[in-house]
Amino acid sequence: MTKQRREWLIGAVEIMLLIVVLGLNIWWMVYRYGGETYYVQNGKALNSFNVSLPTGVTSTGHTYLGMGINRHGAKRQIKFKTDAVAPAPFTRSKIVKVTVNARYGVTNYEPVKNVKHLPVPVKNQLVS
Repeated sequence: MTKQRREWLIGAVEIMLLIVVLGLNIWWMVYRYGGETYYVQNGKALNSFNVSLPTGVTSTGHTYLGMGINRHGAKRQIKFKTDAVAPAPFTRSKIVKVTVNARYGVTNYEPVKNVKHLPVPVKNQLVS
């Protein structure tokens, strides 16, 4: 085998390994963090608990329970806890976008900033 052919073969193997690693990484992100998106209108927090922030300060996290509505209008009871990223309580009647993974539960949440961007079935049921 010539040196040029060997270098080409090594380069091809490196590219194939890179593609496999990227594919596995994308699969894991979808498997672990992907899921159905629901919109929950918050009421009062069920309880509060201590959350350790990255700065070493302790803050108060909150647990919420509410009826979530997906983009098709299907409803589901959703319970989620705030974490160190956003531990502050949500204001009453605030709409929160929640991602629910079938295997890992709630994987992400964020307050909805503009109700104009909500799906129509959600807007019809949550926005008065």
